[in-house]
Amino acid sequence: MPLKKAIIGNERVAEMLEKSYNSDKLSHAYLFEGPDHIGKKTLALAFCKLLLQNGSTREYGANSGNNVEKNPDLIILRPDEDKKQIVIEQIRDLQKSLSLFPYSSKYKIAIIEQADKMSKSAANAILKTLEEPSKTTILMLLTSSPNNLLDTIKSRCQTFKFMPVKRKALEEFLEDKIEDKTEAEKIIEMSGYKPGKIAELINNKNRVIELSDIINKFSSVAQKNDFERLEEAETISKKEMVEIVNSLDLYSFYFRKVLLKEYGAGEIDKGRILKIRNNINLIKSAKENLLTKNVSARLALENLFLQV
Repeated sequence: MPLKKAIIGNERVAEMLEKSYNSDKLSHAYLFEGPDHIGKKTLALAFCKLLLQNGSTREYGANSGNNVEKNPDLIILRPDEDKKQIVIEQIRDLQKSLSLFPYSSKYKIAIIEQADKMSKSAANAILKTLEEPSKTTILMLLTSSPNNLLDTIKSRCQTFKFMPVKRKALEEFLEDKIEDKTEAEKIIEMSGYKPGKIAELINNKNRVIELSDIINKFSSVAQKNDFERLEEAETISKKEMVEIVNSLDLYSFYFRKVLLKEYGAGEIDKGRILKIRNNINLIKSAKENLLTKNVSARLALENLFLQV
């Protein structure tokens, strides 16, 4: 199956990767950069499947099926659940695994998710692996914040930029999956135009309703007094971090939609547009504080809700 069939949008990246494979011109390190839930990991896994299974010399498990993540020659690294960073111990363990000869394929491959979350010592350690690549090792670094990666790391990788997926591509993907066009439109909007989110929502109507409710509640924040805003912030802060981040993404989507509506309204209110853009930046800042700094969820959300 062509790699481009594995993802929605960004087919050009898939075609370039497949071309490098067919011409035997593989890089020792790849950097996939672009927004979250846009297909970076999906394509990385599809590429790994192509590299590992097509070059396999022996079976790697009767129950593995087509799940490339079970291949012993593939290592997937991400920050531990209780930590915000990839620490040097994880990189050292990875380097030990990569030093071993491949079990069933021509390569040992490592996918590093959220590569921008590597601690300073971890980043310096992986740099050594990039500077002295093994012929049997391929690294794939995935990030939504490439500016947080060391320039020396980026310069040693072949970079592929994943662009936002056009609405038409998402509509075409849903055509034979959702008969109700209104429902399909709702799913696209609640996904924030992100293929990974769409995959989660297709068979989960309750989740679509829940996300719609989150946006509706947030859109009324401007009409609430400070006490009510602080109450709402406290309620949301008690959720799991992944849910808080998802809510922030929805808030950002809401204001971007409002911004587009303002531009299409004819006479432009520059003051209102400036306020909307400021709100989008506030949400972005709150998200960054939660993900990269030691800021409590409650404090970050209170600060946000009092300013929007």
